[in-house]
Amino acid sequence: MQIWSTNSGWFQVFKYENNQFINWSNNKVLDVRGGKDAEGNPVQVYGNNGSKAQRWRVLYLDKAAKIETKGLNEEFGFHINRPFYMVSELPFNRVAEMLGNTRMVLKRWRNNTRQQQFWFDEV
Repeated sequence: MQIWSTNSGWFQVFKYENNQFINWSNNKVLDVRGGKDAEGNPVQVYGNNGSKAQRWRVLYLDKAAKIETKGLNEEFGFHINRPFYMVSELPFNRVAEMLGNTRMVLKRWRNNTRQQQFWFDEV
């Protein structure tokens, strides 16, 4: 998966529903390539097959509702402007991490690593 600056094109718009990141237009989901729970394995967009390789938990950085300033966007399933980690439901619970600001891979969680933190931009 490649990551680019936001332009709100259909290919960049995902909702979080039933533990999946689902593309708003084509219903493809974030998927761990080959279902392999390995350090550095790429994350891709793939057809929905319901496997564990396509299931993620959203873990908010602060874990506290009191820091929320703009609330939950129910249409997309995210809290607005609140940083979170994308945690794979594969056995080792690795997280999605950006490499070089262009590729997404699985990595072990490291506290306060900016490359592992994501935000929902309501725009």
